[in-house]
Amino acid sequence: MAAALAGCGGRQNLLLPPDGTDAGGGTATIGPVDLTRAPTELAMSCDHGVGTLAFENPCLVGNDLGGGGSGIGVHEVECRFAVSGNPITWTFLLPLAQVVASPSEPLASPLLPGGFTGTLVDVGGQGASVSGFTGTITFSRVDPTNRAFIARLQGTMTWRRQTGSTFSCQIDSPFWGAPGDFT
Repeated sequence: MAAALAGCGGRQNLLLPPDGTDAGGGTATIGPVDLTRAPTELAMSCDHGVGTLAFENPCLVGNDLGGGGSGIGVHEVECRFAVSGNPITWTFLLPLAQVVASPSEPLASPLLPGGFTGTLVDVGGQGASVSGFTGTITFSRVDPTNRAFIARLQGTMTWRRQTGSTFSCQIDSPFWGAPGDFT
């Protein structure tokens, strides 16, 4: 029987697809995340003639803010804009301990903002910053030891231009997290 399983791919059949598209259906698992399989961008489609914007994927998950160092608790997540210089553009607080306790339970927003939300980036020749996100993060795999995850991010991200006008971006994309070396 073991030879038959090995011939059919055995354990490989249990691995997640490389783009995390299974997120949102079924039960999330706890275990290692192969970050080499992460898609390179977290894309969003924006209104008001903005078009498509993207963050680098994976976003980085910092150390426990409660002073636990590499332990699990509440962690800042930093997402970098996929442009030259890769500025940190969107941050939020991830209750990783809560996710680990109930990995199949989606996190609904609004997510608590982290330290760098509001950083201006060039969008169509004007400075703009993330002003909010509403939606859900649905996990398919969580690695608490290495502060990594595979999820699906669905919702609306609101941006505010320096002029005060706003635009919105719809997101329904694979969303990965990797360990970052910050608190």
